[in-house]
Amino acid sequence: MSEYQEPPQVGLSSAAHAKLSRLKDEGHFNEMSDAYRCSVALALAHGAIAGKDTKSNKTTFSVSTLDRDRTLFAITKALRLDEDEAVYRTVERLAEWGVNELSEIADKGEIQFSDLLRNTRQK
Repeated sequence: MSEYQEPPQVGLSSAAHAKLSRLKDEGHFNEMSDAYRCSVALALAHGAIAGKDTKSNKTTFSVSTLDRDRTLFAITKALRLDEDEAVYRTVERLAEWGVNELSEIADKGEIQFSDLLRNTRQK
């Protein structure tokens, strides 16, 4: 059981927040929350994560809105390696990595979600 108090909100760095907004504005996702969740899933699938500097993160979502059924919490808690922080802090770091990755892909054109799935299955 986590000894850390879970934050009521999660966020991203200002740079990643701008990328998240762009992913929605360009039509890659219908909602920013969908892009955030996908970013977390992508990072988990790749075993990747951003650094621990989340102090300057811009609040993006209320946890109760983003993760109503606590699926992100449960999956992240089960799969994370570093248990030295609150689970939703880990979610923030996963989202940071995933948003940056999705933004790089979007810079090259349309995001092909089937390719994302195929690439993670090959790992």
